[in-house]
Amino acid sequence: MSRSYKAIAETAVQDLYEVTSAFDSVSAIFTLMLEIFPEDSTPHAFAQLGTLGLKDWYTKVYQWCECMENEMDDANVGAQKAPPLPHYLLDQRSSDVAEAISAERAHATRWWTHLNEMRRRKELPEWVAAGIGTHDEHDLMLESRKTVNQALFGSDDLGGDQQYRAVVLE
Repeated sequence: MSRSYKAIAETAVQDLYEVTSAFDSVSAIFTLMLEIFPEDSTPHAFAQLGTLGLKDWYTKVYQWCECMENEMDDANVGAQKAPPLPHYLLDQRSSDVAEAISAERAHATRWWTHLNEMRRRKELPEWVAAGIGTHDEHDLMLESRKTVNQALFGSDDLGGDQQYRAVVLE
């Protein structure tokens, strides 16, 4: 699972607010101790120290929450004001992605071909050779390429790849 930095920050702020609620609960315990134990007792002194420490931490955490919320608000406003990428940059990125995918596919096809040839020459262990170079595997590869193209470019077109088998696979 992959979350955006914004989602992580929002979760962190919510968690910190929950910490302040926990501080309130602990503070209630210290307040009760202050009421029950005599002023000259050790538990009363501990309750006073605890109350002071909690107030300090409560303030720090609450200020941190407010700061983070302000930063996230500023980031949201900045993101909304940011101009969209110029069309030529989008085209260039699409072109770069298409080239990278094409290079990866050429590499994968080269290795698939080598493994298929090794399978045909019976140079692979049976457990490896069982799924290499079959019609089903080739069809699966073409389908996955179509899926990637559809997701990235909105088209099933495989470009220069042929959607049929030019040679009979064994």
